[in-house]
Amino acid sequence: YPQRLLETYQPPIVIFYRGALACLKQPALGIVGARQAGPYTKLALHQLESLPITTAIISGLAQGADAMAHQWALQQGRAPIGVIGTGLNCCYPPQNEQLQQTVAQCGLLLSEYPLDTPARKFQFPARNRIIAGLCHGLLVTEARQRSGSLITANLALQANRNVYAIPGRLDQSLSAGCNQLILA
Repeated sequence: YPQRLLETYQPPIVIFYRGALACLKQPALGIVGARQAGPYTKLALHQLESLPITTAIISGLAQGADAMAHQWALQQGRAPIGVIGTGLNCCYPPQNEQLQQTVAQCGLLLSEYPLDTPARKFQFPARNRIIAGLCHGLLVTEARQRSGSLITANLALQANRNVYAIPGRLDQSLSAGCNQLILA
């Protein structure tokens, strides 16, 4: 069981995994953002190339910023750690099925849900506490003012993790959440 999760509020009772548990021994950066993330998130990820190659990348395998973070990690030869809100044999969103399989083969796939557990809305905020608990620091790339990314950032702060936010234009809704984090 990952020691870092034991330090968090309401850690999962059990964690199911597929892949290399050794990934959890690496320093880890959580990366979250909007499902509608665009080129700005990709630009932010490319600015992270100076991170030590031994830094694992944790995200939720959702559409948008999460998928971009995992794809970037794989391109960089970094260990991807995917935390999902379904059973390990299920995939949500369906279009990320191949990415989820690649993360499991090249890194680590984690879930607190048993096999065959389908996606349900409440499971994704619960998944966010695992991302926040496992990371050493959390980066928010793009986020609306009320979003799952901000929930994850709040959970990371509660777990005494460093939280970073990419500033954005004041007139962009996908920058509102990051700018709010910076001003808080």
